[in-house]
Amino acid sequence: MTFDARKVNSASASSQQNALFALVTLAVVCGAFFAVLSWPKGSASESTPLPVRVATTTISMPNLPGEGAEAYFALLGQVDLTAQTDLGQQIARAGKLSDRALTDLVLVHSADVLKAHARDLARADTKHIDHVLDLARDHLRTASQKRSKWCDAARYAALSDMEHQRPNMFMQELAELNAPVRDFSFEALTGLMVAIEDAQVHPVERGGVTRADEAALQGMMMSIMTDPDVVPLILARQSGGDAKQTLKGVNICDIGATAVAAAKTLPQETKGRLLAEGARQLESNGPSIFTSAISF
Repeated sequence: MTFDARKVNSASASSQQNALFALVTLAVVCGAFFAVLSWPKGSASESTPLPVRVATTTISMPNLPGEGAEAYFALLGQVDLTAQTDLGQQIARAGKLSDRALTDLVLVHSADVLKAHARDLARADTKHIDHVLDLARDHLRTASQKRSKWCDAARYAALSDMEHQRPNMFMQELAELNAPVRDFSFEALTGLMVAIEDAQVHPVERGGVTRADEAALQGMMMSIMTDPDVVPLILARQSGGDAKQTLKGVNICDIGATAVAAAKTLPQETKGRLLAEGARQLESNGPSIFTSAISF
Protein backbone atom coordinates (compact mmCIF):
# COMPACT_ATOMS: atom_id res chain seq x y z
CA MET A 1 0.00 0.00 0.00
CA THR A 2 1.41 3.42 -0.91
CA PHE A 3 0.10 6.86 -0.11
CA ASP A 4 1.13 10.24 -1.53
CA ALA A 5 0.00 13.04 0.77
CA ARG A 6 0.85 15.61 -1.86
CA LYS A 7 -2.08 14.41 -3.94
CA VAL A 8 -4.44 14.97 -1.04
CA ASN A 9 -3.11 18.45 -0.35
CA SER A 10 -3.11 19.63 -3.96
CA ALA A 11 -5.08 22.79 -4.69
CA SER A 12 -7.65 21.05 -6.88
CA ALA A 13 -8.53 17.44 -6.13
CA SER A 14 -9.92 15.71 -9.18
CA SER A 15 -13.19 13.83 -9.28
CA GLN A 16 -11.16 10.69 -9.89
CA GLN A 17 -9.38 11.18 -6.55
CA ASN A 18 -12.69 11.79 -4.81
CA ALA A 19 -14.05 8.58 -6.26
CA LEU A 20 -10.93 6.70 -5.16
CA PHE A 21 -11.25 7.97 -1.60
CA ALA A 22 -14.90 6.94 -1.58
CA LEU A 23 -14.17 3.51 -3.00
CA VAL A 24 -11.55 2.78 -0.37
CA THR A 25 -13.96 3.72 2.39
CA LEU A 26 -16.86 1.81 0.86
CA ALA A 27 -14.68 -1.26 0.52
CA VAL A 28 -13.83 -1.06 4.22
CA VAL A 29 -17.48 -0.47 5.09
CA CYS A 30 -18.54 -3.61 3.29
CA GLY A 31 -15.77 -5.71 4.84
CA ALA A 32 -13.46 -5.73 1.91
CA PHE A 33 -11.32 -8.52 3.29
CA PHE A 34 -14.30 -10.85 3.06
CA ALA A 35 -16.10 -9.30 0.13
CA VAL A 36 -13.34 -9.74 -2.43
CA LEU A 37 -12.81 -13.36 -1.46
CA SER A 38 -16.49 -14.26 -1.22
CA TRP A 39 -17.95 -12.53 -4.28
CA PRO A 40 -18.37 -15.30 -6.87
CA LYS A 41 -16.67 -15.20 -10.23
CA GLY A 42 -19.09 -14.07 -12.89
CA SER A 43 -19.91 -10.40 -12.83
CA ALA A 44 -23.38 -9.35 -11.87
CA SER A 45 -23.11 -6.69 -14.55
CA GLU A 46 -23.53 -9.46 -17.13
CA SER A 47 -27.01 -10.23 -15.85
CA THR A 48 -30.23 -8.40 -16.54
CA PRO A 49 -30.74 -5.36 -14.28
CA LEU A 50 -33.49 -5.80 -11.76
CA PRO A 51 -36.61 -3.63 -11.84
CA VAL A 52 -37.26 -1.85 -8.57
CA ARG A 53 -40.16 -2.79 -6.33
CA VAL A 54 -43.18 -3.20 -8.56
CA ALA A 55 -44.47 -6.62 -7.50
CA THR A 56 -47.46 -6.90 -5.21
CA THR A 57 -47.34 -10.56 -4.17
CA THR A 58 -45.30 -12.41 -1.59
CA ILE A 59 -43.45 -15.72 -1.94
CA SER A 60 -42.56 -18.46 0.52
CA MET A 61 -39.11 -18.84 2.01
CA PRO A 62 -36.93 -20.96 -0.33
CA ASN A 63 -34.25 -23.36 0.79
CA LEU A 64 -31.35 -21.14 1.86
CA PRO A 65 -27.93 -21.79 3.46
CA GLY A 66 -28.59 -20.75 7.06
CA GLU A 67 -30.43 -18.23 9.19
CA GLY A 68 -28.34 -15.33 7.92
CA ALA A 69 -29.45 -15.95 4.35
CA GLU A 70 -33.05 -16.30 5.47
CA ALA A 71 -32.90 -12.99 7.32
CA TYR A 72 -31.50 -11.31 4.21
CA PHE A 73 -34.18 -12.84 1.98
CA ALA A 74 -36.98 -11.72 4.31
CA LEU A 75 -35.70 -8.16 4.49
CA LEU A 76 -35.10 -8.07 0.74
CA GLY A 77 -38.85 -8.52 0.33
CA GLN A 78 -39.47 -5.41 2.40
CA VAL A 79 -37.02 -3.38 0.32
CA ASP A 80 -37.71 -4.74 -3.16
CA LEU A 81 -40.41 -7.36 -3.58
CA THR A 82 -39.66 -7.83 -7.27
CA ALA A 83 -36.01 -8.63 -6.50
CA GLN A 84 -37.08 -11.07 -3.80
CA THR A 85 -39.44 -12.81 -6.22
CA ASP A 86 -36.71 -12.98 -8.86
CA LEU A 87 -34.26 -14.51 -6.39
CA GLY A 88 -36.81 -17.08 -5.26
CA GLN A 89 -37.48 -18.07 -8.85
CA GLN A 90 -33.76 -18.40 -9.60
CA ILE A 91 -33.31 -20.69 -6.60
CA ALA A 92 -36.31 -22.80 -7.64
CA ARG A 93 -35.01 -23.15 -11.21
CA ALA A 94 -31.53 -24.10 -10.00
CA GLY A 95 -32.83 -27.18 -8.17
CA LYS A 96 -30.71 -28.92 -5.53
CA LEU A 97 -27.51 -26.95 -4.84
CA SER A 98 -24.76 -27.10 -2.25
CA ASP A 99 -24.61 -24.37 0.36
CA ARG A 100 -21.64 -22.88 -1.46
CA ALA A 101 -23.47 -22.79 -4.78
CA LEU A 102 -26.55 -21.29 -3.14
CA THR A 103 -24.41 -18.65 -1.47
CA ASP A 104 -22.82 -17.80 -4.81
CA LEU A 105 -26.22 -17.49 -6.45
CA VAL A 106 -27.55 -15.16 -3.74
CA LEU A 107 -24.40 -13.00 -3.71
CA VAL A 108 -24.41 -12.55 -7.49
CA HIS A 109 -28.08 -11.56 -7.28
CA SER A 110 -27.39 -9.20 -4.37
CA ALA A 111 -24.90 -7.27 -6.52
CA ASP A 112 -27.76 -6.38 -8.86
CA VAL A 113 -29.92 -5.41 -5.89
CA LEU A 114 -27.27 -3.09 -4.46
CA LYS A 115 -26.67 -1.50 -7.84
CA ALA A 116 -30.41 -0.97 -8.36
CA HIS A 117 -30.69 0.70 -4.95
CA ALA A 118 -27.39 2.58 -4.99
CA ARG A 119 -29.22 5.93 -4.84
CA ASP A 120 -31.02 4.83 -1.69
CA LEU A 121 -27.75 3.61 -0.19
CA ALA A 122 -26.19 7.00 -0.93
CA ARG A 123 -28.87 8.59 1.27
CA ALA A 124 -28.55 6.13 4.15
CA ASP A 125 -27.93 7.25 7.72
CA THR A 126 -24.32 6.64 8.74
CA LYS A 127 -25.46 4.70 11.83
CA HIS A 128 -26.09 1.80 9.47
CA ILE A 129 -22.58 2.08 8.07
CA ASP A 130 -21.18 2.03 11.60
CA HIS A 131 -23.14 -1.17 12.19
CA VAL A 132 -21.57 -2.87 9.15
CA LEU A 133 -18.15 -1.63 10.24
CA ASP A 134 -18.73 -3.19 13.66
CA LEU A 135 -19.66 -6.48 11.99
CA ALA A 136 -16.47 -6.47 9.93
CA ARG A 137 -14.31 -5.61 12.94
CA ASP A 138 -15.89 -8.27 15.14
CA HIS A 139 -15.56 -11.01 12.51
CA LEU A 140 -11.93 -10.11 11.89
CA ARG A 141 -11.11 -10.09 15.61
CA THR A 142 -12.86 -13.43 16.10
CA ALA A 143 -10.93 -14.96 13.22
CA SER A 144 -7.67 -13.69 14.72
CA GLN A 145 -8.51 -14.99 18.19
CA LYS A 146 -9.31 -18.41 16.73
CA ARG A 147 -5.99 -18.34 14.84
CA SER A 148 -7.71 -18.86 11.51
CA LYS A 149 -5.24 -19.90 8.84
CA TRP A 150 -6.85 -17.26 6.64
CA CYS A 151 -5.36 -14.60 8.89
CA ASP A 152 -1.90 -15.63 7.62
CA ALA A 153 -1.11 -13.07 4.93
CA ALA A 154 1.44 -15.41 3.33
CA ARG A 155 -1.43 -17.59 2.10
CA TYR A 156 -2.57 -14.82 -0.20
CA ALA A 157 0.75 -14.62 -2.00
CA ALA A 158 0.42 -18.34 -2.78
CA LEU A 159 -3.21 -17.91 -3.83
CA SER A 160 -2.28 -15.12 -6.20
CA ASP A 161 -0.09 -17.53 -8.19
CA MET A 162 -2.50 -20.42 -7.81
CA GLU A 163 -5.51 -18.55 -9.25
CA HIS A 164 -4.01 -18.53 -12.74
CA GLN A 165 -1.77 -21.61 -12.65
CA ARG A 166 -4.10 -24.06 -10.86
CA PRO A 167 -7.62 -22.60 -10.89
CA ASN A 168 -9.29 -25.78 -9.63
CA MET A 169 -7.07 -25.93 -6.56
CA PHE A 170 -7.60 -22.19 -6.10
CA MET A 171 -11.36 -22.68 -5.87
CA GLN A 172 -10.89 -25.61 -3.46
CA GLU A 173 -8.79 -23.42 -1.20
CA LEU A 174 -11.38 -20.65 -1.20
CA ALA A 175 -14.13 -23.19 -0.48
CA GLU A 176 -12.65 -23.54 3.02
CA LEU A 177 -13.67 -19.95 3.65
CA ASN A 178 -17.30 -20.75 2.89
CA ALA A 179 -18.80 -20.77 6.39
CA PRO A 180 -17.14 -17.68 7.96
CA VAL A 181 -17.41 -15.63 4.78
CA ARG A 182 -21.01 -16.69 4.23
CA ASP A 183 -22.02 -15.62 7.74
CA PHE A 184 -20.43 -12.21 7.41
CA SER A 185 -21.70 -11.67 3.87
CA PHE A 186 -25.33 -12.23 4.81
CA GLU A 187 -25.07 -10.19 8.00
CA ALA A 188 -23.56 -7.31 6.04
CA LEU A 189 -26.14 -7.58 3.26
CA THR A 190 -28.93 -7.59 5.82
CA GLY A 191 -27.43 -4.48 7.39
CA LEU A 192 -27.32 -2.79 3.98
CA MET A 193 -30.97 -3.72 3.34
CA VAL A 194 -31.88 -2.07 6.66
CA ALA A 195 -29.94 1.01 5.56
CA ILE A 196 -31.71 1.11 2.18
CA GLU A 197 -35.15 0.62 3.71
CA ASP A 198 -34.52 3.42 6.22
CA ALA A 199 -33.21 5.71 3.47
CA GLN A 200 -36.38 5.20 1.45
CA VAL A 201 -38.34 6.72 4.34
CA HIS A 202 -35.76 9.03 5.92
CA PRO A 203 -33.28 10.00 3.18
CA VAL A 204 -30.20 12.04 4.05
CA GLU A 205 -29.14 14.33 1.20
CA ARG A 206 -25.42 14.97 0.87
CA GLY A 207 -23.08 16.99 -1.29
CA GLY A 208 -19.82 15.90 -2.87
CA VAL A 209 -16.59 14.93 -1.14
CA THR A 210 -14.83 17.98 0.30
CA ARG A 211 -11.18 18.78 0.90
CA ALA A 212 -11.87 18.37 4.62
CA ASP A 213 -13.09 14.84 3.89
CA GLU A 214 -9.93 14.13 1.92
CA ALA A 215 -7.82 15.41 4.80
CA ALA A 216 -9.74 13.23 7.26
CA LEU A 217 -9.23 10.19 5.05
CA GLN A 218 -5.56 11.04 4.72
CA GLY A 219 -5.30 11.05 8.50
CA MET A 220 -7.05 7.69 8.65
CA MET A 221 -4.72 6.20 6.05
CA MET A 222 -1.65 7.52 7.83
CA SER A 223 -2.84 6.12 11.17
CA ILE A 224 -3.12 2.71 9.52
CA MET A 225 0.27 2.98 7.82
CA THR A 226 1.99 3.93 11.08
CA ASP A 227 0.46 1.05 13.02
CA PRO A 228 3.20 -1.19 14.51
CA ASP A 229 1.81 -4.22 12.66
CA VAL A 230 1.77 -2.43 9.32
CA VAL A 231 5.09 -0.53 9.27
CA PRO A 232 7.34 -3.62 8.92
CA LEU A 233 5.15 -4.89 6.10
CA ILE A 234 5.40 -1.61 4.17
CA LEU A 235 9.16 -1.42 4.62
CA ALA A 236 9.62 -5.03 3.55
CA ARG A 237 7.45 -4.60 0.46
CA GLN A 238 9.32 -1.45 -0.57
CA SER A 239 12.55 -3.41 -0.44
CA GLY A 240 11.26 -5.62 -3.25
CA GLY A 241 11.72 -8.87 -1.35
CA ASP A 242 9.94 -12.16 -1.94
CA ALA A 243 6.22 -11.71 -1.27
CA LYS A 244 5.78 -14.99 0.60
CA GLN A 245 8.73 -14.29 2.85
CA THR A 246 7.67 -10.70 3.39
CA LEU A 247 4.16 -11.68 4.44
CA LYS A 248 5.24 -14.54 6.69
CA GLY A 249 3.90 -14.00 10.20
CA VAL A 250 1.70 -11.05 9.20
CA ASN A 251 -1.80 -11.32 10.66
CA ILE A 252 -4.07 -9.78 8.06
CA CYS A 253 -7.09 -10.10 10.36
CA ASP A 254 -5.46 -7.84 12.93
CA ILE A 255 -4.51 -5.36 10.21
CA GLY A 256 -8.05 -5.46 8.82
CA ALA A 257 -9.55 -4.86 12.26
CA THR A 258 -7.16 -1.93 12.72
CA ALA A 259 -8.28 -0.46 9.38
CA VAL A 260 -11.95 -0.83 10.25
CA ALA A 261 -11.43 0.73 13.69
CA ALA A 262 -9.66 3.64 12.00
CA ALA A 263 -12.53 4.06 9.55
CA LYS A 264 -14.94 4.36 12.46
CA THR A 265 -13.04 7.40 13.71
CA LEU A 266 -13.89 9.40 10.58
CA PRO A 267 -16.42 12.19 11.19
CA GLN A 268 -19.98 11.06 10.51
CA GLU A 269 -20.44 13.75 7.85
CA THR A 270 -17.29 12.55 6.08
CA LYS A 271 -18.42 8.93 6.19
CA GLY A 272 -21.76 9.96 4.75
CA ARG A 273 -20.28 11.85 1.81
CA LEU A 274 -17.77 9.09 1.09
CA LEU A 275 -20.56 6.55 1.18
CA ALA A 276 -22.64 8.66 -1.21
CA GLU A 277 -19.75 8.99 -3.66
CA GLY A 278 -19.00 5.29 -3.44
CA ALA A 279 -22.67 4.45 -4.00
CA ARG A 280 -22.69 6.62 -7.11
CA GLN A 281 -19.71 4.68 -8.41
CA LEU A 282 -21.54 1.44 -7.55
CA GLU A 283 -24.51 2.60 -9.61
CA SER A 284 -22.25 3.35 -12.57
CA ASN A 285 -19.77 0.50 -12.41
CA GLY A 286 -21.34 -2.29 -10.37
CA PRO A 287 -19.49 -4.43 -7.78
CA SER A 288 -16.21 -4.20 -9.72
CA ILE A 289 -15.54 -1.09 -7.62
CA PHE A 290 -14.69 -3.31 -4.66
CA THR A 291 -11.89 -4.98 -6.60
CA SER A 292 -10.64 -1.58 -7.76
CA ALA A 293 -10.51 -0.31 -4.18
CA ILE A 294 -8.62 -3.37 -2.96
CA SER A 295 -6.15 -3.12 -5.82
CA PHE A 296 -5.39 0.41 -4.64
